[in-house]
Amino acid sequence: MEAMNMSTLNRQLTEDELQEKTRKWLQLQHKKFTERKKFGFADFQKDEMPPEHIRKIVRDHGDVLARKFRLDKRIYLGSLKYVPHAVLKLLENMPMPWEQMRYCKVLYHVTGSITFVTDVPNVIEPHYIAQWGTMWVMMRREKRDRRHFKRMRFPPFDDEEPPLDYTDNILDVQPLEPIQIDLDPEEDTCVKEWFYDYRELLIDNNFVNGPTFRKWKLPIPVMSVLYRLGNPLLTDLVDDNYFYIFDLKSFFTAKALNLAIPGGPKFEPLVKDYNLFDEDWNEFNDVNKIIIRQPIRTEYRIAFPFLYNSMTHHVHLSVYHTPLVLFIRTEDPDLPTFYFDPLINPISHRSVDKVNIPTYEYELEDFVLPDNIVPICEKFPLYTDNTSNGIELIWAPRPFNLRSGHTRRTVDIPLVKSWYREHCPAGMPVKVRVSYQKLLKYYVLNALHHRPPKALKKRNLFNSFKATKFFQPTTLDWVEAGLQVCRQGYNMLNLLIHRKSLNYLHLDYNFNLKPIKTLTTKERKKSRFGNAFHLCREVLRMTKLVVDSHVQYRLGNVDAFQLADGLHYIFTHIGQLTGMYRYKYKLMNRSVCVRTLNILFTIVLTLGLLVKALAWGSGLPVGAFGSFSCEGSFLYWNDGWLTC
Repeated sequence: MEAMNMSTLNRQLTEDELQEKTRKWLQLQHKKFTERKKFGFADFQKDEMPPEHIRKIVRDHGDVLARKFRLDKRIYLGSLKYVPHAVLKLLENMPMPWEQMRYCKVLYHVTGSITFVTDVPNVIEPHYIAQWGTMWVMMRREKRDRRHFKRMRFPPFDDEEPPLDYTDNILDVQPLEPIQIDLDPEEDTCVKEWFYDYRELLIDNNFVNGPTFRKWKLPIPVMSVLYRLGNPLLTDLVDDNYFYIFDLKSFFTAKALNLAIPGGPKFEPLVKDYNLFDEDWNEFNDVNKIIIRQPIRTEYRIAFPFLYNSMTHHVHLSVYHTPLVLFIRTEDPDLPTFYFDPLINPISHRSVDKVNIPTYEYELEDFVLPDNIVPICEKFPLYTDNTSNGIELIWAPRPFNLRSGHTRRTVDIPLVKSWYREHCPAGMPVKVRVSYQKLLKYYVLNALHHRPPKALKKRNLFNSFKATKFFQPTTLDWVEAGLQVCRQGYNMLNLLIHRKSLNYLHLDYNFNLKPIKTLTTKERKKSRFGNAFHLCREVLRMTKLVVDSHVQYRLGNVDAFQLADGLHYIFTHIGQLTGMYRYKYKLMNRSVCVRTLNILFTIVLTLGLLVKALAWGSGLPVGAFGSFSCEGSFLYWNDGWLTC
């Protein structure tokens, strides 16, 4: 047998057999390195189409009610269910106040029925906070120096004025200057080149892992400059003992015991069937107990819940004390790294009792070290140029105490959460104290309702769309993509109205639905739409306000400060400019949360009791819609301009 196998191996393959074997091997290798897909086809790379392609499609589909587009009507109505996602991604990628314009990757249907912005706005967290810190400084200066400030008019365009054509009105217009601070050429030299850049220069400087923009790593000089620029938005507290009985676990315990920490939030009773008189043991049925007829302070009951409470359901034990912090932040950059700070009380030698000093009958001779003995590490300097910055960064709040990390979406980065987590300053008006309590309540409830994420199969909607022949990728200006989404949403709602033959209802370009005549009872009944339709209409109305504000800026009618103030006004007065809370009542709580933040900003600015005050509407992320999470940053849809 072995001899036969050897003879088979030694036999020379014919040309046909060799070709067949080569073909099978190539097939095997091709299959091995092909990306597997669920539905049995491999993904292929599509080349980007020129922007003129989608522009021509959108321009041609101006009036979708025309007869020549009767075959596309079904596609437009089918795209209606993806409108919320399109608006979400659009507002998520909104340009920042320090950007003149932003180009985004988009995915559009070949009929022009819907356009998706596919970019994910991942940013380096300390870099992003530092950028908003400079915005705060610039807006404070503008408020101090500007005498006459005129707010934008809302809505920016009339009800019967159709969305502007991007090619004819905006493409060739140079926008006004954005809000950017003049960086010092000496102190800020390590960030001056790329500070207001979105991504390109960060990738070129090797601060991130590459075009995927997943991880970042910054050197100490860069981190120290970013920390200094972002300092206006950061807390100065370094001692965790400040938060004793004012931390998350203390709030959990207060909620479980139905108590209110002074200055903290108030909740409904957690255990509602609790009967004070139905106890197995208390001070009145124990003859050996000393009865103290003095009410126990709330702080005692929360700090030691198992000692001072009879029922201890769902209570948490918080930290009693953390080690004393000996770090003193220096204000003068010219001071050496190690010096004697005047805040440290010197130990006086005048109180030393010299009588008790022991005396000896003999004295030792003076001892002198040999000349060849030197201290350990004498060759190394005591400190370098980065030592002071490094020590300061160790005690800096997160994320400035990190050297590296993962990039995060702008929605996930809190900017002003540390403000209301501190105690409300004394002497503030009642509504400000109530605002602190409300924001703390949202913070505690979010933490209580948080569940660890489940492991799910990762699916990407845009990749699925892109793999079909009906969607094409391209790169567009954000304003152009916004105008397309507004026009597409208008066409969809209009088609839905005319599909029900409601010719007596008129949808204007600001998404107001109005009758054109006095309706009969039968017509009123027929013209009723559900909450989903009206909520989608109000969402598109809000989107139109935001996009039109940017259009006014791009046309040169308002400057960057007016744009920032206008956007702040939109998201802090969302209940006045739109009626979306009528169709989803849960949005009422989010609207209240936004107004609460606005009160906090405004009063802090007016009274001037805190350093961290904002200008006008400030443009700081506040506001919103979608999930309305209080934990977010610049996502103008999912969290609006709301940063908690």
